[in-house]
Amino acid sequence: MTLITDKVDRLFTQWDKPDSPGCALGIIQNGEIIYKRGYGMANLEYDIPITPNSVFDIASNSKQFTAMCIVLLARQNLLTLDDELQKHIPEIPQYSHPITLRHLSCHTSGLRDYLDVMEMSGSSGENSYLTEELITLIAHQKSLNFQPGTEQKYSNTGYFLLGEIVKRVSGKSLRVFAEEQIFAPLGMKNTHFHDDFREIVKNRADAYEPRETGGFQTAMSWADDVGAGFVYTTVEDLFLWDRNFYHNILGGYGQDLIEEITTPGKLDNGETRRC
Repeated sequence: MTLITDKVDRLFTQWDKPDSPGCALGIIQNGEIIYKRGYGMANLEYDIPITPNSVFDIASNSKQFTAMCIVLLARQNLLTLDDELQKHIPEIPQYSHPITLRHLSCHTSGLRDYLDVMEMSGSSGENSYLTEELITLIAHQKSLNFQPGTEQKYSNTGYFLLGEIVKRVSGKSLRVFAEEQIFAPLGMKNTHFHDDFREIVKNRADAYEPRETGGFQTAMSWADDVGAGFVYTTVEDLFLWDRNFYHNILGGYGQDLIEEITTPGKLDNGETRRC
């Protein structure tokens, strides 16, 4: 075991330094974490090292949790994946072809990425838009990139809208719904949708990016628009999420829930696409 972990540690040597950001990892074998460790620093200003308990913003990896919330709502007969988008968010205009929740989840809606639209509008990407303003921004699209279901193009817009649909259909914020339906049942005590960028998070690892002149600068996210991102979690909590894919306990649905959530989508021509 020592020889194996030494090899793993060597892979991260270049980041395992007191002047570098880094990462945390966990190695799973036979349903258990057999090795976990942090490399580099969680905070370069106060010399705080990364540990397996460090809480990370996992960015777009958050989308899988939004998708699970939608599928759970479908299982509760509160919506269907074939519902048209406008059934739940009527502010979005009707286009020449219908957009369904399935299109949103599989990146086949044709809606432009709202982050790109924000950039083109001159936004800094910080918390300068309310949810309602983002929906208005999306609704101002006069046309789609392509006919829904005919192509696949990665778009944060779909998952931002799915997060809003969770809120409108359940009557609870995405953060609360995910906590009740996913995180609490699985024992993911250090995981949440971070829907208030001002909130203090214990053991949070700061984000950094290289500076052109050398060294690093902070690269934290300062926004509240959850759905497409902003899940905060740890290596240990992600292990609990991973374990549930083999023995599902969510909603009392058994493995058929996992089969549904992991089944690839299809384009209109029958081609398979990972959602």
